[in-house]
Amino acid sequence: MCGGGTPSVVQTDPQAEADAAADAAAKAANADAAARKKRKKGSSLLASGAQGASDSGSSLLSSGAQAAQQKNTLGA
Repeated sequence: MCGGGTPSVVQTDPQAEADAAADAAAKAANADAAARKKRKKGSSLLASGAQGASDSGSSLLSSGAQAAQQKNTLGA
């Protein structure tokens, strides 16, 4: 026969394995949430350099405000 000895038995702690798996899952979830937050922040209008109505003066709202300032009478 080859070795003649008995194979060694590996002792595992189910609670330690469960804790390790929960820790790994929490780290993965946190990394995913951070990636989504970073992607969302990077795709915002402010981050992309969009100009507001006060910057351009050509939006519908700003043109309406300019027209209202030129009226001398209230109403029609």
